[in-house]
Amino acid sequence: MEHGYGATAGNLAVAESYREQPPPQRPATPLRALPSLPAAPDRMDALGLPERFIEDLAIKTLHRIAIPTPVAIANALRVHPAIVRDVLEGLKRQRLVETTSASGRLESEWQYRLTDAGLHEAENAFGRSRYVGPVPVPIQEYFRMLEHDGEIGAPDPVRLARALQQLVLARDVVAKVCLALTSGRPAMLWGAPGNGKTTILELTSEAIHGVTLLPVAVYVSGHIIKLYDDLVHVVVEGDDTADSTSAFDRRWLRIRRPFVFVGGELRHEDLDLAYDAAVGYHQAPPHLKAHGGLLAIDDFGRQQVSPHALLNRWIASLERGEDTMALVTGERITFPFRSTICFSTNLEPRTMLEEAHLRRIPYKIRIPEPTPAQMAEIFRRFAEAMGVEVNPGGIETAVEMVHRASSGNSRSCHPRDILQLVIEEARFVKRPPVLEPAATRRACEIYFAQDPGLTA
Repeated sequence: MEHGYGATAGNLAVAESYREQPPPQRPATPLRALPSLPAAPDRMDALGLPERFIEDLAIKTLHRIAIPTPVAIANALRVHPAIVRDVLEGLKRQRLVETTSASGRLESEWQYRLTDAGLHEAENAFGRSRYVGPVPVPIQEYFRMLEHDGEIGAPDPVRLARALQQLVLARDVVAKVCLALTSGRPAMLWGAPGNGKTTILELTSEAIHGVTLLPVAVYVSGHIIKLYDDLVHVVVEGDDTADSTSAFDRRWLRIRRPFVFVGGELRHEDLDLAYDAAVGYHQAPPHLKAHGGLLAIDDFGRQQVSPHALLNRWIASLERGEDTMALVTGERITFPFRSTICFSTNLEPRTMLEEAHLRRIPYKIRIPEPTPAQMAEIFRRFAEAMGVEVNPGGIETAVEMVHRASSGNSRSCHPRDILQLVIEEARFVKRPPVLEPAATRRACEIYFAQDPGLTA
């Protein structure tokens, strides 16, 4: 991973030209209405799933849940209580469940437990799949819902321009980045490490707006594919899904359009559905989780999967608008694939990609090294944010020392890193941190493993 700006970057490194000419303010507009959730099915056959599968899931839930009332089970399965009552009645007829002595007088307060036969059946159900959670949505239903979502999750241009003003970048570079990332077409940020490519991607995630729908899991040919990932998807909760009496299908979630970030850890097998034998269901790959949002690939060219294989898979799929993946049984499923995709690399594009691949990535934006004036601005901003006192001429001296020690290869991350070393030395000797020539020289010698020499 390349160096990006630290957690304080939101207050740092605003270019002078942007402070002089702030972006135009748009008139306030009302928030876009949330997408409508499907109506909640109130019959078991309306779920579109095999009855045996639903009974298995109810038995496993009953085995795990602390207070097994019909309402609690309905909330765990995210279905209408009428469906749970029908399922429990069927399981009672099979002598797999029974009510307990702790049950209340009202049916909604009844508590259930598994009989000996039910416990045996629960073992069998867990053997078939250890998935416990919301009832999956049939995959055909998921595909029908996607047909109504034509957006590709590109960031809002005004929000992105404002976010990028946090960095010291030339105006033409900001304009190119905004054009590339808001086009919805594949883009690549390239250049030397430490100049903010990763930070640009992170700031882009803040500019993505809009809400889409996602089922927790889908069902296909006897298999479960889990789509929801709490590390990726941000749920937008509404009052209409708060309880089991909701008129809306709670198996679906309203989520913010996703931002999925993958780096050098990406493997070839991560491009397909991942079957976990321990839990008995499939996990969706990163690009499927990014549907309707933005997929960022950092350190492109350094993944375990080759750039050619990655581009053949994703760029071709984006052109077609769909991608084909295989279940553990070998059965192949074609998923819609509509996302904005952006690569970030330290390598020169023409050295690692052939012409056919370069043609499919129309936007290739070089993020340049900072000029001495930009380095001084970054030093000043970081010193202010990090609480480092600056002696007169201290910033100019620091810029010159970094230039010498780096053999003329200054990076946007260097001011932050040098200042951090100054802070740590000051903490060690128990004095306030000050950016002055002697401290800067020691920090540069440690950081670059080279003595930058003294300056007058």
